[in-house]
Amino acid sequence: MKSAILTLSCVLAYGMQVLNAQQIPIAGKVTDSSGTPLAGVTITVKGTNIAATSNQNGLFTINANQNATLIISSVGYQSQELAVAGRKTINIMLSTNDQEIDEVVVTALGIERSERSLGYAAQKVSAENLTANKQSNVVNALQGKVAGVTISSTGGAPGQGANIQIRGINSADPNRDNSPLFVIDGVLMDNSTSTTGNRATERGISNRAADINPDDIESINILKGGAATALYGLRGANGVVVITTKSGKAGDIRINYSGLAGFENANKFPELQDVYTQGWAYEYDPQSFWPAFGPTIEEAKKLDPTHPDKLKNHFREAFDTGNQFKNSLSLSGGNDKANFLASLAQFSSKGIMPGTDFKNYSGRINTNFKASEKVNFGASMAVNNSGGLRGRAARYMEQLVYWSHRHDVRQDIFKPDGTVGGYSNDNVNPIAQSLSNQFRDDVLRMVGSFNASYKPLSWLDFNYRLGLDMYRDNRTAKAPGMQGLPGEYELSNNGVTAAPGRGLIGVYDTKFRAINSTFIANITKQFNDDFTATLRLGHDLYDRDIVNENTEGGDLTIYNWYNLSNAKIVSAWSGGEKYRLMGFFGELALNYKNYLFFNITGRNDVTSSLLKPNNSFFYPSATASWIFSEHLDTEGALSYGKLRGSFAKIGKDALAYSTSVGSAIYQNLPVGYTGFTRASLLGDPELRPEFTEAYEAGLELKFFQNRLGIDATVYQSTSKDQIIRTPVTSTTGYVTAAINAG
Repeated sequence: MKSAILTLSCVLAYGMQVLNAQQIPIAGKVTDSSGTPLAGVTITVKGTNIAATSNQNGLFTINANQNATLIISSVGYQSQELAVAGRKTINIMLSTNDQEIDEVVVTALGIERSERSLGYAAQKVSAENLTANKQSNVVNALQGKVAGVTISSTGGAPGQGANIQIRGINSADPNRDNSPLFVIDGVLMDNSTSTTGNRATERGISNRAADINPDDIESINILKGGAATALYGLRGANGVVVITTKSGKAGDIRINYSGLAGFENANKFPELQDVYTQGWAYEYDPQSFWPAFGPTIEEAKKLDPTHPDKLKNHFREAFDTGNQFKNSLSLSGGNDKANFLASLAQFSSKGIMPGTDFKNYSGRINTNFKASEKVNFGASMAVNNSGGLRGRAARYMEQLVYWSHRHDVRQDIFKPDGTVGGYSNDNVNPIAQSLSNQFRDDVLRMVGSFNASYKPLSWLDFNYRLGLDMYRDNRTAKAPGMQGLPGEYELSNNGVTAAPGRGLIGVYDTKFRAINSTFIANITKQFNDDFTATLRLGHDLYDRDIVNENTEGGDLTIYNWYNLSNAKIVSAWSGGEKYRLMGFFGELALNYKNYLFFNITGRNDVTSSLLKPNNSFFYPSATASWIFSEHLDTEGALSYGKLRGSFAKIGKDALAYSTSVGSAIYQNLPVGYTGFTRASLLGDPELRPEFTEAYEAGLELKFFQNRLGIDATVYQSTSKDQIIRTPVTSTTGYVTAAINAG
């Protein structure tokens, strides 16, 4: 009997152990604090390798012991541990990790790093801050948001360009562009401002970053120092603006729309005297060039009963009420295997200066695919069409200065016979001049990329990106000639130099194409819990091709027929540029206990703008950062402290063809004849690359749970062998010479 009882007890005990160890299916849903489903959340059974991921609806299933504990984690959210306690359904709400200070920053070549590991100055601008002031040009949208960055706009007209500089001017040569490199989703993007065309330098042409829709941007990271941009090579010598666009998120399809309607007026006008009227030396003359050097109004009215009782404020009357309208629509979605984002945007603006406008239409699609646990790839494409009528704002203001406010600038803009109005040949109505002399640009642009990554081993991965930036910029200038009617006023600007005022037709076409290819191999080794090392090796190729074709005609036979065959004087010129840069680079990044970081980089560039052996050159950089707050009691006011320092040697090559001593087309020969002459630039085949040594030190402090922060930087840079184009005596037959100086 005792034996039977003992056997029964063993059977019951064994049965209880089997029951206790048996796994049960558990289902649930993960949401954020607002109830929105969260996709891609990892649910792990504590102490095991069993894990699951929530789908686009936030749903998951996992098998676990009824007494097990689940660990729920996701980037940007506070992790949780929940006991199963026999439950088969568990709904989870995650809270955002607002105190997370180890923010991820997109740095050179699209490499993501923790903010605490950076040994140089970099600043991030979020999408919310970028679009707060509703600027259509992404460069203008950065105004006042980044320390050490200077932004200047070319004016307030629709589509006006903007210039950006990081830490001032880096080259003594006025012909060199001191603007930073723009990189969008890993693609090197042209941000030049072309001044091709009839008086285009006076018309505030758009910089090409205006082709980016600010609503498509997720974040912008500004890399300021030489160490920050070292991996970009000489292309990043003036700093780098790294733009990351939005991508789709796993979950339901999301549709976002934003609209903008605005009106604008000139907000400041010069003060005008209201005592003296038109004329010279107190003598009244309603056709005088001098706007306000005549007698008083009362004296003038005795001589001219048509004189108004009060002088006009022609500056206020000369400007319209401008407007701008924007509509932006995006569609995004995906799952744990693929996601997408597609967007469309329309922007139109009418300027306050008569005869000016600007339109911008853009579309974008971003896709990402996860083929397997080891292979990922993605593609993106953005298409943009922009342009408008460009006015000469400075010339318009100059004409208003000489316009007498005895006359109404809004009256008789054009005469009944269609010719321009005014009160003398020297004082043609400024509005008529703005409306008749037209310059229009039309830019069609495409920026696309393909990227792939392969991770064959846990410590090894390969990344490749191919990018294409191409556009065509078609510009036309047209102005009517004189009709030969009695009393007709001449507009000298409405013509070419050889035939002023006799009509103009100009066609200016530019084609731009740039390809960049980047390959990176990453090797990461965690030696123990305290020490991690990452080695990166890579190759970079940039190839650019620009073609310009320009034709200009003047002295129109039929005064308002804008066709080159109607021009008696025709001139044509063309040009182009081919440039190639190839680089090999490496980086070693060391991490000790996540509070001490050290990075060294090296890059060797081979450029087409210098000749052998000077076309190949190497330059290194080194950075270090120490999170000293890890060794302090941060329960008080100070919550984060970091010291950083860096050294970089930055190389820079010459402008294209600076080594050339070839000939140029001679354009002043009669029609039917061609010839050659010396080029204006005397190139130097012995030109050497210029180098800049930059030192930087910084201190970052955050107080009161990161609510208040201080970021201070001290830097010094010294440039040697700067490549400049200096004027030379005309007896040499050249205008400038390319030399190394300094």
